[in-house]
Amino acid sequence: MCTIALTALSAAGTLMQGHAARSAAKAQAAAEEQNARFADEQARDAIRRGGYEELKHRRQMSILQGRQRSALAASGVVADSGSGLDIQEAGLREGEQDASVIRLNAAREAWGYNVQAVNHRNAAGAARASGRNAMLGAGIGAAASLLSVAKPHVSSWFGSSQLRKHKPLSLGKRNM
Repeated sequence: MCTIALTALSAAGTLMQGHAARSAAKAQAAAEEQNARFADEQARDAIRRGGYEELKHRRQMSILQGRQRSALAASGVVADSGSGLDIQEAGLREGEQDASVIRLNAAREAWGYNVQAVNHRNAAGAARASGRNAMLGAGIGAAASLLSVAKPHVSSWFGSSQLRKHKPLSLGKRNM
């Protein structure tokens, strides 16, 4: 009788460990999901900041172009043709190239955060699976412990003379 009680306590302890592991896994999954939301927000912020920096750069380029035109006119160079126009177009090309780099860098930064968000979501899924598996393993372990103690008692019961007196059920003849 003492063995049965100890086994029952052991099985209960195993179930409690499984429950604790599942609870810890749920907490880990919740933290990973929160981290994924943070990474999503960081990605959106990177795009917003990149757009702001690009706009700021374009405004600076517009101011620079105005200064170039004024300097050309003050030098007596016609700004709308020849070398005056070439200087301005070169500055615009370089400015557009810089704006593209700013936009691309923002997109790359956002991509990095998006990858982090996916990784956090994958980690959350793995934590949830780990919790389910811990609970399942605990249930199987507890059942195995209980069955190992019950086996000798069930075997003696099935081996008793009481069972030998009963005839097996007849299912009748089958038509084939």
